[in-house]
Amino acid sequence: MKKVIDLRSDTLTLPPKEMLETILTAKLGDDVWREDPTVQELEALAAKKLGKQAGLLVTSGTQGNLVSEMTHLNKGEGIILEEESHIYLYEAGGIASIVGALPYLIKGENGLMDVKDIEAILSRPYNVHFADPKLVCIENTHNRGGGRVIPKSNMDEIAKMAHEYDVPVHIDGARLFNASVALNISPAKLVEHADSIQICLSKGLACPIGSIIVGTEEFIEKARKNRKRVGGGMRQAGVIAAPGIYALTHMIDRLKEDHKHAKMIEKVLKEKEDIIVKPVDTNIVIIDLSKSEWSAETLSKELEKQGILVTQMGTKLIRFVTHFNINREDIENVIKTISEVF
Repeated sequence: MKKVIDLRSDTLTLPPKEMLETILTAKLGDDVWREDPTVQELEALAAKKLGKQAGLLVTSGTQGNLVSEMTHLNKGEGIILEEESHIYLYEAGGIASIVGALPYLIKGENGLMDVKDIEAILSRPYNVHFADPKLVCIENTHNRGGGRVIPKSNMDEIAKMAHEYDVPVHIDGARLFNASVALNISPAKLVEHADSIQICLSKGLACPIGSIIVGTEEFIEKARKNRKRVGGGMRQAGVIAAPGIYALTHMIDRLKEDHKHAKMIEKVLKEKEDIIVKPVDTNIVIIDLSKSEWSAETLSKELEKQGILVTQMGTKLIRFVTHFNINREDIENVIKTISEVF
């Protein structure tokens, strides 16, 4: 039977045997009572790796972003976001329905925001009619931007300016380690001026579940209560944390392999005249079929017939995502199929 090559998302990664085995020997306790030593170890490890004081285990990246927003914002305040950010498009409207915040949207360049556009919102004189902008969010890497790496210089510039207006910066770092590896810079250095960061364990790092948020001890203490409010208080959560510890110690450096595979796909796609390929920085390849006779639906169905699964991101956009369970042979088969289909 022909192997299905699933490039829909890096959320589809299956954990290695060694990662799963860590669950069997994990020391457990009730985490709501702060008695799970494995959770405490993971939270401390994540905080250290990102250069912050404390960490908090949450069930997902969406919950991590949500809890962070709840902690930073009061109802009716504004949150500055890139217009195609994951928080705005793919988190079920939590910023509105739960946080009660008003999004101020910035049009970026494949996810990269211009600091001047942010300052135009933050520098606006107080007016009783407007929601006060009280949080800036940066997504790194940027999903719909084609896995784009947001440069440290841009992040630093945004943070410096936001802090001048006494506004904190939150990083949606679901794929932050991809950015860190691509830039060859430590995660802590990359986010040194951010106030809070969410990192996802269940994407490129191949954990079965979980994300972490980090920040100051005061921020995390407040976030802990907000996590409880949205049903995120867990009991013997060491069964989640143990794979997370393995991921942070064994799975980061290998992301280079995913990036190399994505560049191989990019190369063959760029040879097709009627396909626009967003620049590939990490493990995501997004193609625009607007100049092609293909629609995203027809092309994805044709690729599926050949055993390759991709994601439709619009009527003319398709996404390929490389990850832990995709090897070099798989990529060579994808390249061969692309050459035959187009």
